[in-house]
Amino acid sequence: MLISCKEDIVKNSSGYFSNLQFSVDTVIIDPGDEIIFLKHQLLNSDMGKGEKYLYNFNVDDHTLEKINLDELRLEEKFPFEKEGPNGTGPGIGMMRFIDESHVSITGMYLSSLFSMEGEKLMTVYYENFSLAEWHNGGDLLMGGSVLLDPDSKRLYGLIQGYEDKKFVLGVLHLEKYETSRVELKSFNKMPEYSFMHYIGKSTMHQTPKVGIEKFGRKVILSNEITSDLMWYDTAMDSFFMKSYTSQLTANKKEKTYKKEHETPQEYRVEYARYKQEVNFMPPFWDRDGQLFLRFSYIENESRTDVYLTTYDEELNQLGETLVPHLTKKPTKHFAKDGKIWIYENMKDEMGFVRLKMEKIK
Repeated sequence: MLISCKEDIVKNSSGYFSNLQFSVDTVIIDPGDEIIFLKHQLLNSDMGKGEKYLYNFNVDDHTLEKINLDELRLEEKFPFEKEGPNGTGPGIGMMRFIDESHVSITGMYLSSLFSMEGEKLMTVYYENFSLAEWHNGGDLLMGGSVLLDPDSKRLYGLIQGYEDKKFVLGVLHLEKYETSRVELKSFNKMPEYSFMHYIGKSTMHQTPKVGIEKFGRKVILSNEITSDLMWYDTAMDSFFMKSYTSQLTANKKEKTYKKEHETPQEYRVEYARYKQEVNFMPPFWDRDGQLFLRFSYIENESRTDVYLTTYDEELNQLGETLVPHLTKKPTKHFAKDGKIWIYENMKDEMGFVRLKMEKIK
């Protein structure tokens, strides 16, 4: 596979927000006679392609919850098996929507394709690609940061090196059992922002949050320490990177931090300092506006400032703004019908704060 890399420097324009105003409302999902799984802030949920349904994996009863966002209700639950030929295996790393008939479920060492009825159709074992052997001194494919693409017979994922702890994009060619690796320039500073602390005899690690999402032919990679975005064009077999200049925040984290801590308390104090610098979240697609959106935030003791940046289809920055309606880090969020839906636990019910952008007449 031939891979090229192109880097662009894009200066900010705030024009996109010059004639827009924000408004918010809230909605609650009707669970019927069921209890919707909310323990992990919808970490294992994903939007359907038509934006009508949100799929949420319930690890308590091992079902896939199908939530109708148009009618604001839990519509159906699909049962899955834990063990046996169709078993999901011990632990659920990440569930992703593939299409109306399929989802993928990943663990630490494998990724499987399932039908909505819970039938296992394919499993990719990372060890077959000489990965997932970190405990033996090998490189690790991060189970929570992979994309299974059954149509192209590929799996895209972040690989962290055992020796240098650096990240690369791995493209696993499932029919050939081959792996292509692409250096991620915007991820080079990641090891400098990894924290470690001790709890008894156990060692706890905290690394910067990363994003890997596929939108059309783009596999977009992001991390929380920089506004830079990188993406792999699956049709062109080419890699691209863009850097941006913000007028509202820093473009990246700039301070240095102590990485190893003897106690959890010492770690929490240092990690709070880390969150006081700007933190970038993964971009997401707004089908209604035909643009990408991306949150960033600065988390202080007394308040959290939340910013929203917009990009066109080619990831050119269109504008940025402070969102005064949001006063804490956005949890699970997505765009639907011209609004940004942000998950909110409302007295143990699934709720959403909906942020709408309207043109000022």
